[in-house]
Amino acid sequence: MRAHKTLSKLLGSGQPSMQFKIAHRMEFGFSAPVFFEPMTVRLHPRSDAAQTTRIHRLEVTPPPIRTTRILGLDGNVEEILWFSGLHRNLTLIASSEVQTLRKNPFDFLLTDSRAHTLPLAYSSSLSSLLSPYLDPSPGMADDDIFRDFVNEVRKASGNEILPFLTFLIRHIRESFGYTVREAGEPHSPDRTLREGKGSCRDFALLAIAACRACHIAARFTSGYHAPGTHEEPDLHAWIEVYLPGAGWRGCDPSEGLMAADHHIALVSSALPSMTLPTEGHFRGDGRSGLETRITVERSEDPVPDQKC
Repeated sequence: MRAHKTLSKLLGSGQPSMQFKIAHRMEFGFSAPVFFEPMTVRLHPRSDAAQTTRIHRLEVTPPPIRTTRILGLDGNVEEILWFSGLHRNLTLIASSEVQTLRKNPFDFLLTDSRAHTLPLAYSSSLSSLLSPYLDPSPGMADDDIFRDFVNEVRKASGNEILPFLTFLIRHIRESFGYTVREAGEPHSPDRTLREGKGSCRDFALLAIAACRACHIAARFTSGYHAPGTHEEPDLHAWIEVYLPGAGWRGCDPSEGLMAADHHIALVSSALPSMTLPTEGHFRGDGRSGLETRITVERSEDPVPDQKC
């Protein structure tokens, strides 16, 4: 029991968690009445080792004729909406209460000796299961500027995995200009490197490509980041990497920090396109527009120590 308590203190148990109340409002407007095809909504925060979703409610106007909640391919909760009739407006309001649990992002011990140096050598069974997150094709980063970038990070980290991850996200944060781009797919890693700037999703795709080039399984994560300032929150993107003994761990290249209790994950996937907050089509000639507003309220809620 004494050893258990010592290890618990080392790994940071008993730290206060954070409570968040989130309201995510999306208003679609159309210049003429249209028919909505089935829509997939990915606004349900995850429940996992790093966070717990206590309450989630999705209000939809006009109300759908059917709503189905499913567990998607990557283990994300997705809500499928069916509609009838023609409409010029569609409003989604996702209200959630989430408790984040990870105060210390380094509360783990790597359990495989091969998980300390680059390239990371997973066991054969893990490599097979993680193959979508090791596939380099989504980033399509293969030119000299990208290889020089990865080699620079590897050299600075001494080819050690944890220093590689921390230096990678700090280097992106400090070396590239941050821009806000509300719409569009993530820029390719090569484009981000050439332009020297990008949005959070551009930085995430660059970090994923760098990790996969070193055989570190990485996936794209979408959610919310609640900084300690009064700036208005927005949908945010970062990455998660899989480490034996640690599982999936968040790394935020926009902040230059490992993700902890100020990151609230919605969905993760090997492909950024599978993390879009909404996905669907409409029939009709109307032009579409979208207005989004997100609010995040924060409060501390101490969690009692676990007893053995």
